[in-house]
Amino acid sequence: MNEELINQIVRRILSEPSLQGLLQGKGGQEGNQTVRSEALVLLNYVSDFPRVLTAVQRQWGANYKLSIFPSDQVFTAKPVLPAGMTWTTVQDALGKSDWQKLILPTCSPNTLAKAALGIRDNPICEMIGRGISKGCAIELVTEYLGLTAETPQAYRDLYEGYLKKVQTYGFILRETLEEDYTFASDNRTVPASQSTSVGRTVQQQIIHPEQTSWSCEQKQTASYAESISTQRGICFEKKFLGDKQAYSFPEDSKIFVKQGTVISPLARDTLKLRRIELCIEKEAGRQ
Repeated sequence: MNEELINQIVRRILSEPSLQGLLQGKGGQEGNQTVRSEALVLLNYVSDFPRVLTAVQRQWGANYKLSIFPSDQVFTAKPVLPAGMTWTTVQDALGKSDWQKLILPTCSPNTLAKAALGIRDNPICEMIGRGISKGCAIELVTEYLGLTAETPQAYRDLYEGYLKKVQTYGFILRETLEEDYTFASDNRTVPASQSTSVGRTVQQQIIHPEQTSWSCEQKQTASYAESISTQRGICFEKKFLGDKQAYSFPEDSKIFVKQGTVISPLARDTLKLRRIELCIEKEAGRQ
């Protein structure tokens, strides 16, 4: 082996980023961060963000670089993230096609039902649909479904069915954020008392009113009732336009809103993605 070949091998070894970190006195931590896979945390609104985010960091933070994709309500609340977590936007989340894992730590009944039925009418459900289509690893925590001992059995069975359905898609179900135990993800039909916590007596969870949208059709109907369709477009009458309302409008349409209407950043991204033109009305007319 000649000297030039040896020098090339040494230079290649010394150029490795992980070795550079060690040589610069940064230790192995930074090197580990460069090789961690990227996971997207789909975060619905809950009342105890500090506990949830800390638990998510503890469960997955060591193995994944965690990006937090908020619902519209979470974006409004904007809780403080633990070190190592970062917010991501609709465009960044949808623009990245190689997420190694999707995590639903605060999955609501609404999100669960839409995931099971293949409904993709908001950014979070769109990400879930894409993850299922691409065979992405998806973990779902069931403790925020909010069912109690007083919940009618038929209603509880409905959501048991949804959980079994998403398991056939490859979902990994986790009872709580605090436990390492996860349910088997296979195609077998398992009795509710053995497969999930939904059929058991659980402590009632506090759920934000906007989180539990039990009927997609009802919400869309209500949204249109608050808008006025005209030949020139749709006049949106409410003072706040969120991403859920943005998804209720037809694609390639034109929306008129009054001056002073608060439009969330997520809603603006959704309108652009769905090719919906946003027009601001002036007192003297529209523009």
